[in-house]
This record gives sequence, C-alpha cells and structure tokens, in this order.
Amino acid sequence: MPALRFANEGAIEDVLNINGVAYYQWLPAAIDVLKPKQVVELGGAMGVSTIMMLQAKHQDFRLYSITLPEHGLEYSYIKDNYSNLTMVVGDDLDLKNWPEDLDLAKTDLWLFDTIHTKIQLESELKLYEPFFKEGAVLLFDDIHISPEMDEVWETLKARYDNWDCSDPLHYSGFGICCV
Repeated sequence: MPALRFANEGAIEDVLNINGVAYYQWLPAAIDVLKPKQVVELGGAMGVSTIMMLQAKHQDFRLYSITLPEHGLEYSYIKDNYSNLTMVVGDDLDLKNWPEDLDLAKTDLWLFDTIHTKIQLESELKLYEPFFKEGAVLLFDDIHISPEMDEVWETLKARYDNWDCSDPLHYSGFGICCV
C-alpha cells in the first residue's frame, strides 16, 4: 500500500496480519460502514492506524488525531497530505491541545489507543465522556493487555452496548462500545 511506504517492516506485517491484528484492516471498513463525519483518535503514535482509517472509500469525514511527543517519531509514517486530517502532538488529557475548530461533541467515532493503563484510560473517559453523543461508536485498543485494563473494560460493558472483538481483531484485546 503506497500510503504505508514509510512504515517499518513490523508495522507492515501488522497491517497485513489478519490473524491476531486484523483491526488495522478493519478500521477503514468500519469508516466505510459507519460513515462518520468526525473521528477522534487518541494515541496516533507513528500513524499506522491513522493511515489505515484514511484509506477508507468513504472520505467525507474529518480525522483529528493526537499523540504524545515521541522523540520525533510522532506521525513519522505519514508523508502524504490528507486534507481531512489534523495531527496534534501533545497530551490528550489537556483539552487546550486540540485545535479551536474541533467540536468534540460532534464526534461520531472515537479510537482510544494511548498509554494502556487503567489510570490513563479512566482519566480519558472522565475527560471525554461528557462529549460522547448518542450513537457514537467507541473503539478501545488493548483492553485485555493487563488485569487493570480488563477492569476498565468491565465498567464500560456495564455502561454501553458493547462487543468484545478481540478475536480476530487484536490479540491483546479490542473492544467496541456504542453510546
């Protein structure tokens, strides 16, 4: 895939792997089915999931992605210009890092993929949950990476319609909730 030409071999293997990490291929399909107008990605890292969402056939959406500083590696795989992408380098727990044109309450699809700890995810949920609109879809990467992340997933399951899609989407857990 030309959009991933700057990704390392491991990232390419993950994208091509449909046996344990299929969510990279699933993301553009989810965009095509859900047809969101606005997507917020927490934890863009070097940009693999960002690139994959941008490969959807449905292109009538705006993607806002935020990632922590990573010693110059942040979004390093994204070299192409995407008019529907806004990349932010900063702490997602500080709302001031987001651009002024972003209305979080209009987000149709949320991807949570930052630091995989209970404290981080609970902090993100506390901060962003007031912006969740009815019908929004919430995606959670690595929900089974540790017992503490399992605990957070259990609380989410009690609040929202949910699907644990770990098999086949991600060996360390992948959860989907609908508000």
